[in-house]
Amino acid sequence: MYKFSLKTPALFLLVLLAILAFAGCGSQASGGKGASAGQAGAADPQDGQDTVKTFVFVRDDVEIPMNAEAAPILEKLGESLSYFEAESCAFQGVDRVYTYDGFQLNTYPLNDADYVSSVVFTSDTAATGEGLEIGSAKEDMLAAYGRDYTEEYGQYTYTLGDSRLIFILEDDKVTAIEYQAILPK
Repeated sequence: MYKFSLKTPALFLLVLLAILAFAGCGSQASGGKGASAGQAGAADPQDGQDTVKTFVFVRDDVEIPMNAEAAPILEKLGESLSYFEAESCAFQGVDRVYTYDGFQLNTYPLNDADYVSSVVFTSDTAATGEGLEIGSAKEDMLAAYGRDYTEEYGQYTYTLGDSRLIFILEDDKVTAIEYQAILPK
């Protein structure tokens, strides 16, 4: 029998956050679909397209924007270390969890496709585009992302377009990081 234990309250909070984001059963703000490059990309205004900004996690030159279609991203990432799926309580279909080295990619179903709902860091081998990782100092977070956040019980949330970037801190150290889509209704 496998024995599972959570060694720190921060790890428990990270797992709880991942479950809540994965389940998607709470109230949700609406957001549009859009892929972007870098931390916050935008369509070219000269193309006459609306500007859509979102947080983007990048791993091995693979861009993972929140609310982007998952299939091409998963193909570029290659085989995951593990996979889990469960019936979605927010949408019709199956939510999926793909675990890679250092992060977990979660998806939600919509209109016969899967979309990125979140990226949860699972170790300090993953980092944001600005170099923040589990173990980084609060000062580094503030230097990279500024003070335009909401804070509740040690959870710092930055919002950009249809996405959030969440840091959980204990003793002024980052203990968890999650990129999160603001899911469509």
